[in-house]
Amino acid sequence: MKIADSHCHLHFEECQKGIDGIMERASTAGVEYLLLVGIDPDDSLNAVRMSQSDKHLYAAVGIHPQYCRRYSKEDVSLLSALINEKTLAIGETGFDLYRAADSVVWQREMFKEHIKLSKETSLPIIIHDRQAHEETIRVLDENKGWAAGGVMHCFSGNQEMASYVLSKGFYISITGVITYKNASVLKEVAANVPIEKLLIETDAPYLPPVPHRGKQNEPAFLIETIKELAKIKNMSMVDMAEATCSNFEELFLQHKKRTANREDYND
Repeated sequence: MKIADSHCHLHFEECQKGIDGIMERASTAGVEYLLLVGIDPDDSLNAVRMSQSDKHLYAAVGIHPQYCRRYSKEDVSLLSALINEKTLAIGETGFDLYRAADSVVWQREMFKEHIKLSKETSLPIIIHDRQAHEETIRVLDENKGWAAGGVMHCFSGNQEMASYVLSKGFYISITGVITYKNASVLKEVAANVPIEKLLIETDAPYLPPVPHRGKQNEPAFLIETIKELAKIKNMSMVDMAEATCSNFEELFLQHKKRTANREDYND
């Protein structure tokens, strides 16, 4: 199988302690692409540096909404200095009203700045939306954020939200949460997402799928997510893996060339 992990944090310290084994197991499982997603300027730099070490690794640069109060709009703009040929996206960005509800106003401003950077660089945007569905959609609607293209990482909305996101051309990414007993809403969403708009991710080291709950998540565990999605959509695991890998290539590897001259990037 050819697999793409569209969102992980292997550059985090807890993953680095066993990175050789993690990468070997990922290769054995068939993981072809791994996108290392930054959560602040220094972390984004680490992601970019690590992406240079292996042909299978790529990076995204951004400031996680949970940490946005520590930084300024200028810090978002300065992320452009980290962008090179291995940098595929802006983010993760958006709202986290579970861990940082008291900074919603600043999260909104930082989100808008990430959207601006995404347009300026012609890179798709990775959206973090935790308990903030209405706020996330509102900012994207009001700031032409859909024109930048992107993905709803670790999707947690319902079918109505999924339909709206898909109508705007965004992708929906599914984590190992799809294997959990209480994931009925997510399974309904997954069943209705067109296969050409579906991505998979680990969010490693977080959200390990069944039967690995309690362990540190890693890209090789995507096999369990693929297995569950293949069952839900009545596909073979090989077809599911290769479809989501092709979607990764379409969104991240082809996006910049395809959208560089689009007029709707301008306000």
